[in-house]
Amino acid sequence: MAKNELANKRRWYQNLSDVYKITKRTYSWFGWLELALLVVPIIVAVALSLGFGNSVGYVVLHGVWGLILGTILAMIALARLSSKAMYTQIEGVKGNVSAVIRSIKRGWIVYEEPVAFNKKQDLVWRIVGRPGIVLISEGPAGRVRELLDEETRKCNRVAPQVPVHRIMTGTADGQVRIGKLLKTVNKLPKAISKEEVPAVGQRLQSLQVAKGNMMPKGVDPNKVKVNRRMMRGK
Repeated sequence: MAKNELANKRRWYQNLSDVYKITKRTYSWFGWLELALLVVPIIVAVALSLGFGNSVGYVVLHGVWGLILGTILAMIALARLSSKAMYTQIEGVKGNVSAVIRSIKRGWIVYEEPVAFNKKQDLVWRIVGRPGIVLISEGPAGRVRELLDEETRKCNRVAPQVPVHRIMTGTADGQVRIGKLLKTVNKLPKAISKEEVPAVGQRLQSLQVAKGNMMPKGVDPNKVKVNRRMMRGK
């Protein structure tokens, strides 16, 4: 491996540091929580060992077990809160749906650009999988409904036998928050076989070629940086 590749390769502790910073950016008290989860088990383990009159060797051993337990608890807290923090930080950012669906598990066809948008920069994204065609919108429900209706008609025209699901993301009533998007998609009932998914995707591709869709100005999903492992663990 070349020297520059070694230099660019990130170590596990660098990734861990990034996840910690993301979490602390949202939860300012997170550092104190991590410290407490690390220290309290050690104190409890040592105190119990001393209370039973154990020798110094056993006290140290129990302290080590307390450290191990504390480390495990701290990592569990980091995994859970980091995922929530990440979603909190991208909520309301244009292109956040794209950032989430790019981390979706295998078996789905994910389109890199929105299939519809308007002057208000409301967006509609599309993915295809075993449940069929899924249209996911960004923007107020009143404005995106027209975009979703139009895309639904197009999908029904080229793939009439395939179910079309519509998901509106946002924080208003009736919308799905970005943090629950993957869970909502994964709960959709399966309707087509694995073999049919690529065929449906190929039919829908003709719509993109005909429309010549381009990313609207001011929307850049690449700026919405996320940790894909954190998303899958949500």
